Amino acid sequence: MRAILRQLEKFFPLLKNTALPALIFMIALLAFYGFQPMPVHTLHLLHGSFFVLAFLSVLVMLYFNRSRPVFTLLVMTLAYIVINLLKRRLGDDFITSPEYQNLTVLLPLNLLLFYFLPDGRLLCRRSIYKLLLIFVQFALVEHLSRSHITFVSLFGLPSAGLNALAAVFFAAALVAFFIRCSLTGFILDTALFFSGFECLLGIYYAATPAAPIIFFSAAALTLTLAVCLHLYHITYTDPLTGLPERNSFILHSKNFPLKYALGIILVDDYRRLSKVFGRTGINTIIRMITGRITETETEASVYRCDEDEFVVLFRGEDKNSAFTRVEQIRRAVASAEFALRGYKKPLKLTVSCAVSEKKRSDANAAEVLIRANKALQKTYRFTQNITTKA
Repeated sequence: MRAILRQLEKFFPLLKNTALPALIFMIALLAFYGFQPMPVHTLHLLHGSFFVLAFLSVLVMLYFNRSRPVFTLLVMTLAYIVINLLKRRLGDDFITSPEYQNLTVLLPLNLLLFYFLPDGRLLCRRSIYKLLLIFVQFALVEHLSRSHITFVSLFGLPSAGLNALAAVFFAAALVAFFIRCSLTGFILDTALFFSGFECLLGIYYAATPAAPIIFFSAAALTLTLAVCLHLYHITYTDPLTGLPERNSFILHSKNFPLKYALGIILVDDYRRLSKVFGRTGINTIIRMITGRITETETEASVYRCDEDEFVVLFRGEDKNSAFTRVEQIRRAVASAEFALRGYKKPLKLTVSCAVSEKKRSDANAAEVLIRANKALQKTYRFTQNITTKA
């Protein structure tokens, strides 16, 4: 059953991570088209919820020191504030104002920029440069708007509502977002695609009182939930292989059965391979070895607990039966030929393994794992590409 689910996830990576953002998007559309006009107190509640959600997302990202998608939220928030200020100051004429026209062009460009910037630490010098870039843009917009200059006027295009230049940039951004989230399948990429679509609708129907509030609030909610799910995913899942990682092993170990065995699989010569093939090459090697392990062992739970170490959980097994199954994995890896891009000859890779079973005296899974690791290290002093018992 697990093998079937893994295959389905390979072919349909977006199914699992699209459901929640799509549901929020559908609710926003239903609220906008089906419940107009909305009561004033409901609009005020949604207005406040937008800022609360954006603030909570930033706090979460600050705590985990991750930059994505803080700057997307910042750009959305600034755009939302500017739209509301223009509405109050200019009334219905805000649609044709230079400030609004320039904002509609800059918003998709900024969404596109921050979507493809690599994720990294939030509290660093690079984040200051990003902040400066945002504020320089708004200063430029203010300067151009005072002179009644718009980006669309520079190309001789009409300025009304969602102008042609902004429509082109939004379309390009959404196409790029869709391609990216289709390739990765990550919930954060999917959420950024849907939030970009919601920003587009908020801009397109900006003249309607409820539209910016509904769609920008939906975008903030989508990103907030996606941030939480993304952080949970990267905390308990290895991003390179997609396997559960050490934190998952510790969490799941509380529910291990009374009888089980653990197998350790160690990639031989990992440091030498890292030096020879570099970070990109060793990542490819680890993914290929992972594929070989999961293809050979379809029933047991596999964890990646270190950069060169995998742990396999055999429920209801003793160390003798676990030894046989781990030995099959070792032989499957040793007999395979791995093709690495840029190298004409296929690579021959090996792993060394050890197994240990749960004893009555063991207080937890850590003691079983330590015993298996000690047995592996003893064998590792003399030889590689071998399986041993603890």
